[in-house]
Amino acid sequence: MKKLLAVLLVLVMCLSLMACQKNDDSDNTIPQKPTTEETAPKETEPEETEPEETEPEQESAVTPLLYKVSDEAGNVIWLFGSIHVGVEEYYPLPDYVLDAFRGSDALAVEANIVAFEKDLAGQVNMLKKMVYTDGTNIKDHLSEETYQRAVEILKENSLYSAAYDAYYPVLWWNLIDNAAVMQADVDAELGIDRYMIELAEDEDKQILEVESAEFQYDMLASFSQELQVYLLEMVIEGYEQDLLVPEIYELVTLWGEGNEESFQAYLNAQEEFESEAEALLYQEYNDALIVSRNEAMTEYAVDALESGEELFICVGAAHVIGEGAMAENLRALGYTVEIVR
Repeated sequence: MKKLLAVLLVLVMCLSLMACQKNDDSDNTIPQKPTTEETAPKETEPEETEPEETEPEQESAVTPLLYKVSDEAGNVIWLFGSIHVGVEEYYPLPDYVLDAFRGSDALAVEANIVAFEKDLAGQVNMLKKMVYTDGTNIKDHLSEETYQRAVEILKENSLYSAAYDAYYPVLWWNLIDNAAVMQADVDAELGIDRYMIELAEDEDKQILEVESAEFQYDMLASFSQELQVYLLEMVIEGYEQDLLVPEIYELVTLWGEGNEESFQAYLNAQEEFESEAEALLYQEYNDALIVSRNEAMTEYAVDALESGEELFICVGAAHVIGEGAMAENLRALGYTVEIVR
């Protein structure tokens, strides 16, 4: 179940595109980064007051993993594993991360989600990739029980629309993930990759895409119907058994602590399956979502090193840390990979 729930680490677009706010009457509001308007002083009549003491610069409460990768020629890139949801306690990021970012030539992310959210036509075109065009709808591919359980969860979180019946199970899978995010005290608006993109925009730093929105939607839409139904059933089970929110908190904690051994142990945990069929479905999922992408991202990193451009590569942590991920792959290729603090 762990790697199936680790979608929060390795996917971007569905969470960002369909991120939902809590209801206005909710007592548990999601913490937001303060906006300029909120932090700017309001115009008032001048008052004689004692001068305020300048508060010392706040130290970061987290120590996330940052890897420096170098070759024999002295070329350098940085690998920073992100998690696509966040909490206020993540910020400010530690100086060793910000210094590496500011010293780099460009930021490279899985997909520029900030730009994509402004592209409404692009979003519509991407969602069309997940619509049934053969005259069926999701009810024809799920048991009645599974469908009703999914609808109930979405209705509980004010996420259900009858229009979703036209969409693949993979979209429902991500909607239920969003329901768990809404219940946890985390926020996609505070995700690390989003923060780095906005920081790059503020500092006029070039933003590159390791993949793209289209790549990620094509990947999700290409999952077999059997795999999509399996993922939906697993996330329903996780939600009903109250497993999703604790998993989110564990991922947030592991990311913030930056202990490589602990994070690797979590990501490399062995899955247990009830049948060979389930094991084969998981293999399809793992190969598409993690293995093949890790290989492609490793090639991207190698090309960056060979070009001499100093990139700050910020992608889902599951692509950076652990068995078969970028840091391990680059070490195996003979590059020097070291953790920076």
